[in-house]
Amino acid sequence: MSNTDDMIVVYEAGSLAEAQLLSDRLASADISNHVANVDSPFDGLVAGHQTVPVRVLSHDAERARQIVDEFMNEHAD
Repeated sequence: MSNTDDMIVVYEAGSLAEAQLLSDRLASADISNHVANVDSPFDGLVAGHQTVPVRVLSHDAERARQIVDEFMNEHAD
């Protein structure tokens, strides 16, 4: 995968698990993506609310946003 300068954030997940679910969905649609692992090395210990960015290559952003919208609708509370 190319470096993250060529990538844009298409979603800010509330947890690493949520980001990984979306990452799997994007990958199944042949969209390369990157999830930044920002979880604390100490489970449950964070300095405040943190989001986990999900990035895709800029040329895949439009398709990725459609998948993000579907994902969000399926996982709405």
